[in-house]
Amino acid sequence: MQALFGGLAALGAVLFLIWAFTRMPTRTAAQSLRVTMGVLGCIVGAGLTVRGLAILGVPLIGVSLGLLGAALHGGPKKRRGGSGGRASRSWGSGGMSRAEARDILGVPPDADAATIRKAYRDRMKEAHPDAGGSDEAAARVQDARDVLLGE
Repeated sequence: MQALFGGLAALGAVLFLIWAFTRMPTRTAAQSLRVTMGVLGCIVGAGLTVRGLAILGVPLIGVSLGLLGAALHGGPKKRRGGSGGRASRSWGSGGMSRAEARDILGVPPDADAATIRKAYRDRMKEAHPDAGGSDEAAARVQDARDVLLGE
C-alpha cells in the first residue's frame, strides 16, 4: 500500500511539473527543467553510488552537475551575431535571381556544380564573419550558392 501511495505521489509530482512548465515562458521552463533534472540526477546518482553502483552513479552526478551549471550560467550561449539559424535571418535570398547569384560568386552562366562549389568556398573565405566579413555577406554567399545549385 505504501508503494502505491509513493507511486501516486510521484505521478502527481510529474503531472504538476508538466502543468507548471507548460505555463512558463520557454527560457524559464528550460532553466527550470535543467535545475529540476540536475537536482534529481544528483540525488539518484548519490543513491546509486551509496548502494555500490558507482559506475552508474558518478557519471549521472557529473551530467547532473553540468545541467545545474548550465542553469546557473544562463544555459547555452548564443553565437555572436544572433542565433545563427538560416531561418532567423532578416536578410536572405528574397527571390535572388540566378544572374545576381552568379555575380556574387563570380561564376559564368554555364558554370557546373563543382565550379559553383569552389567559387562558394573561395568567396566564403572573404565573406565569413570569422575572416573579417559580416553575417549578411556570408548569408548572401550561401543564398547565391543555394540558388545556383537549386537547394
